[in-house]
Amino acid sequence: MKRFFHTLVALLLLAACTDGNNELGSKDPFSIPDKEGCNVKGTVFDDYGTPLEGIVVSDGLQTTQTDRNGHFWLSSDLSKRRFVTVTVPSGYEIESKEGLPQFFDRIPEGSTSFSTEFRLRSRRGNSDRFTVFMVGDPQIRARDRGYDKFAYHSIDMFEDMCRDMNKLCATMTDRPVYGIGLGDLIHEDANMWEIYRSGVKTLSFPMFGVIGNHDHDTKAPTDGEAIRPYEENIGPTNYSFDLGRLHFICLDNIVMKGDGAGGYSDGLSDEVYTWLCNDLKYVPKEKMIMICSHSSMFGKPGKDPVDVDKNGRLYAQKLSEYKYVHSWAGHSHINFNKVYSKSGENRLSNIEGHIVARATGALWLNEWVCSDGTPRGYYVVDVDGEKIEWHYHPCGNQLGVSNGLGDDYQMRVYSPSDYGDGYVYANVWAWDALWGSVLYTDNGPNAVAGRPMARIESYDKAYKECCDRSNSKPGNLAKEEFKPDTNVKHLFRIKPSDGATSCTVEVTDRFGRRYSASLDWDSASTSDMAL
Repeated sequence: MKRFFHTLVALLLLAACTDGNNELGSKDPFSIPDKEGCNVKGTVFDDYGTPLEGIVVSDGLQTTQTDRNGHFWLSSDLSKRRFVTVTVPSGYEIESKEGLPQFFDRIPEGSTSFSTEFRLRSRRGNSDRFTVFMVGDPQIRARDRGYDKFAYHSIDMFEDMCRDMNKLCATMTDRPVYGIGLGDLIHEDANMWEIYRSGVKTLSFPMFGVIGNHDHDTKAPTDGEAIRPYEENIGPTNYSFDLGRLHFICLDNIVMKGDGAGGYSDGLSDEVYTWLCNDLKYVPKEKMIMICSHSSMFGKPGKDPVDVDKNGRLYAQKLSEYKYVHSWAGHSHINFNKVYSKSGENRLSNIEGHIVARATGALWLNEWVCSDGTPRGYYVVDVDGEKIEWHYHPCGNQLGVSNGLGDDYQMRVYSPSDYGDGYVYANVWAWDALWGSVLYTDNGPNAVAGRPMARIESYDKAYKECCDRSNSKPGNLAKEEFKPDTNVKHLFRIKPSDGATSCTVEVTDRFGRRYSASLDWDSASTSDMAL
């Protein structure tokens, strides 16, 4: 938020007052009266200097709303609270500085009281339509550190990602664009914050942040101290904002153990859960929510976070009261989507969980694919009112050179010889339970068109080839990281017809977009396109 020059705003407000019944006409709007028991106070106003009523303000634990004079008060433990944040309403712009959104003010260390103000600039044009890039785990690491350079380097892939997002953003001239980094922005090295921020500075849109386990100070004695480097470089770890008709929540769901070795557990600490409840009490139940965390809060391969994470069942119950909830996360370095209404679990039917693959490729290898075969990239979420659609966008650069991948690349098909079992495999990385069947047609003389492929769990052949290539290099050991996952959830297979030598695989996503990939087994070349 840009700060108004006090005298100018006061003059504007005084000039706008026309009768003595307006309290603002007889007092300095920045002379906020003290309130007993409160040590934090402030004002929120618009770009004309008009006080804004009903704006939600928080110290990271407690929340309150501004009164009709735009004033707010909080009783805060300033030995623990480091920010005052404002939940920017949908009718106002989210200002940014060097690519980082500015919706907060820092509380100086050692303060016993604090006063601040926020200026919100009115949004021009339709606020209901916008796009969000959901980015998982860039996890950049110093060039002179071990690992992280077996194929490509994470810093180079991060720079590719920034170039790609800017290129894509430039095509979206009819709506605002935002980004959300879903944690593990760096890898346990405070010197990397400068490089991360340098990349964000080049972006042509605001980039919000979520703290990941590797963004913490792993040597810190407490969870509260472990978040300090992130706070110093990015900002608050728990905050919310409104875009269009949606309420966005970004929070810290990594609880550090303070063991000096980076140990942590997933879930919401009691403090973060309290903040979440305090934020939601001002959100109407008919609102749709986008909640962003590092580790998935809803749905993972294996045990569900709702059942095993700290305060999981409490936050699930709280969020189940709202119209619809989309949970976005990284951490697992793979693509995974769970639609509870289609899971057969008879619970949380208003919630979906989305895990986003690592934007810079498989960990340490930083190859063109992640460990589940998803290409390096990010999700593009298009919003128009309450209509939310998304697709996975492969990064189109490799060391600054175009790799030819685009939005039509949504699956990879493997010939019967690739896995050695005579089956044709298809990896459809953004698949979820609301997609149509994956349909297979080949050129066999007695082929039946449009046979559905069966979903199975196995490894992805392209990633296995990357692992094998890296492990074959002199001096490289076959570390656990360089072994393919064997439980990829978006893999399909089918037996080809007798005499077939080529095939086409088609699938329609949940939004009606059809994708096709054709494979000639002799040339082993895949042709992918959106229909």
